[in-house]
Amino acid sequence: MTDTVINFPVSIKQFAEHSMHKHAMLDAIARQENVEHLQGLNIDIFRCDWEPARYDYDREWLNIMKPGLFVHLEEWLTHHGYHTFNIAEIWFQQYVTGSSHHWHTHSGNFTNVYYLDLPEDSPKTEWVNPLTRQVHTFDVKEGDIITFPSWVIHKAPKNESQEMKTIISWNMDVSISDTYGENKNGND
Repeated sequence: MTDTVINFPVSIKQFAEHSMHKHAMLDAIARQENVEHLQGLNIDIFRCDWEPARYDYDREWLNIMKPGLFVHLEEWLTHHGYHTFNIAEIWFQQYVTGSSHHWHTHSGNFTNVYYLDLPEDSPKTEWVNPLTRQVHTFDVKEGDIITFPSWVIHKAPKNESQEMKTIISWNMDVSISDTYGENKNGND
């Protein structure tokens, strides 16, 4: 059996409201009380709200981000030909020196990572081609939101920086319109 390699859609786009909201979001994350330190064999995330709050859509930092996020996602939908989106869960993660998150996948159609605070010397998200096992690095910078299929195997390499890295991640499902494909220019 021969596997055919199909390119998958990856979108990297600067969050338009990043510089306007970065510090307010970081302050709100610092004040959040329902957080955890995820630590195990393949994970060491210093601070996050995955388990205690990922379904709470009324957190302070998320309320700051929501209006701009919805605009960002609507533009993404239009550009890629999808009709609607549903954020299934959303959370923050903070990585101090030595923190990491080993190879994993996500649920939903697409995974998103917003690099809220990415020090210059922090490692970027890596992904692996499951057919060739070659490791690649997403070319991102602070303020970027990357969107990729949730089945993509990826990791946050060990943070060797002396500064903390903060990301916001979410999983979302998308739908297409009933008339998808009927419009010849591809914009439904």
